[in-house]
Amino acid sequence: MTITTETDNRISVVWQDLEVAPAELRLDPTLICGQAFRWKCTGPNEWTCAIFGHVVDLKQTSTSVLFRSLGRLPTASESDDELRLLLCDYLQLHISLQALCEQWIKVDPEFKKLAQTQIGVRILRQPIVENLFTFIASSNNNIRRITMLVDKLCGKYGQKIETEKGAFFTFPSIQMIARDSAVEQTMKELGFGYRARYYAKIVERLVQLDDTYLENLRHASVEVAREELMNLSGVGPKVADCVLLMSLDKADAVPVDTHIWQVAQKRYVGRLTGSKSELASMPLPSDKQEQIRELAQKLSAFKSPSTKAYELAQALIVTLFSPYAGWAQGLLFSDDLVDSLDPTAAKPITKSRPISKPKPTPAKRKAEEPQTIPKQEHETAAEPTAKRTGLRPRPASSVFTKSGL
Repeated sequence: MTITTETDNRISVVWQDLEVAPAELRLDPTLICGQAFRWKCTGPNEWTCAIFGHVVDLKQTSTSVLFRSLGRLPTASESDDELRLLLCDYLQLHISLQALCEQWIKVDPEFKKLAQTQIGVRILRQPIVENLFTFIASSNNNIRRITMLVDKLCGKYGQKIETEKGAFFTFPSIQMIARDSAVEQTMKELGFGYRARYYAKIVERLVQLDDTYLENLRHASVEVAREELMNLSGVGPKVADCVLLMSLDKADAVPVDTHIWQVAQKRYVGRLTGSKSELASMPLPSDKQEQIRELAQKLSAFKSPSTKAYELAQALIVTLFSPYAGWAQGLLFSDDLVDSLDPTAAKPITKSRPISKPKPTPAKRKAEEPQTIPKQEHETAAEPTAKRTGLRPRPASSVFTKSGL
């Protein structure tokens, strides 16, 4: 569907309609809730990013989301239909968020309120390398600083696309970064600090592997894919789970930081280990009742985050909300961050909490990613962000799959 041309003295481009209702997608907060870090707010309800070889403009309206290309690389397709397919895949529009919420409400009736306050918050399907590099930078960081670092990385290694809204840079491929013979030194100069060594090692490793190595992990089990990712320098459980959920189609992967730890404790542990009336507030499926209550009981013994607590909180949320537990976690996380989702609000930078060890000294940083549950009380940036590559086969039809997309 084509929308009439809009002119604002800078640009005159025809908008195309993605035909997705606000109940299924809201750009704010989806693009600024700590998933993606390259989308820029460039106008009223407009977000812009260099992705798929285009500078893509997205615009939220009262009834849908519109898109247009402001410029492209010579190698990118001129077809609006191809760009539409890429965006639908990136936004995972084949999955009905409303149908998912209806399923979650059956387990936790309080999800009805959450589905209203966090309406349209989706999980993105992002480019694997970009997602990996971004979340390695996320430990002990906030949205504004992560955005700044990613922008510097793109400015150094990415491809520039000029538009009437300004210049935008693509996220570089591994091959583009590998042309630099001093990746570690460059990354240090860009501000990545001790993580520079992780990136240099990852680039060296991935150049040696098949080009499809990371994409092939989409076809592996969650356990195998997680293990492979954690073999990469600087990748611990939290980073691996972010990549699994937001790039590798593992909808049951649940990244756990202190926000999700607190949500599990406050929202579920008390109700699942409390009085009969509290238990009655959650109509658990009969085949999972014992397992869920046992997990909650074990989690109640932990008064602070730890590696074991991470695993228990993750298992509890997966058992409650599978097979799309990662999507449920997205709404829970967004709800916990609701006060920080206003791009105009200045929030203090909050560091991560160690899981079981003090903050590593430079000598100990050889142990790859510190074992932490990152607090990620992301300072919402006035300049948001994003990522993605590669179409996947359409999944089999189910209650969660919408027809016609």
